[in-house]
Parts: sequence; C-alpha cells; structure tokens
Amino acid sequence: MAQSFENHVHRPIATVVAAVFWLAALILLVGGTFFGWRTTTAGILALAFAVAPLIAISRQYIIRLQDRLIMLEMKVRCAEVLPAGEDAKLAALSRGQIIALRFASDAELGELLDRAVRDKLPPAEIKRAITQWRPDYLRT
Repeated sequence: MAQSFENHVHRPIATVVAAVFWLAALILLVGGTFFGWRTTTAGILALAFAVAPLIAISRQYIIRLQDRLIMLEMKVRCAEVLPAGEDAKLAALSRGQIIALRFASDAELGELLDRAVRDKLPPAEIKRAITQWRPDYLRT
C-alpha cells in the first residue's frame, strides 16, 4: 500500500504497551512502598515488561535511521563517483541491495551497480562480487 495522507499516521503500539506496564509498575511499587501492599515483586515484573519493548524499539529505530543514512550516503557517493545520470540506477534497487553496495570500492561501484540492476542480484551476491572492500566500522 502506498503512503498517503489517510494512512501516514505513526501508531507506536509497543510504546503504548510499555507505558501501560510502566504505569502498573508505578502503582504497584508506590503501593508496596507507602501503603504496605505486597506488590513489590509484581511491580518489578511490570517494570521489566515496560523496559523490554523499549529496548527492542530503540534497536529497531537505530537500525532504520542508520539504513536511511546509508541510503543518503550512497546517493551522494554515486553522484560524486559515477558519470552523470548513472546514480539514477539506485532507484531500481531495494534498500538491502543499496546497503550491500556501500562496501564496494569507488573503482568497482559503477560496474557492480550496473550488474546489480541488470541481474537483480540479491544483497548477499552483491557482497560476494566485491573484490575491494570499503570497511564500515561505524555500523551499530
């Protein structure tokens, strides 16, 4: 489905779930501390259920943001390294294919981009075809 005004809204369901568990943990822990309720264990468990989705969400957001940055980096790099207009071929590739191309040296980037588009190479094949690797030491 293509994104439009009607369906573009972001609904962070996991964040809401974490907030519900956090609120339950707060109530249980405050009740256990100030009112003598025997809910400390349940409060700690609820707190754990609140933190777990937030950790998963943060990792997912980090990877998505990093992928967007890599896509932008590859657009700029292709515009600088390749002949004029060749960078438009990136539009024919998937995100995974473009991310795999980032490891190719400047010398082999153009040829590998052509081959990836022409032969519809999957990301693993693109990586196998690279002979001069550009390392990515900053990937999270």
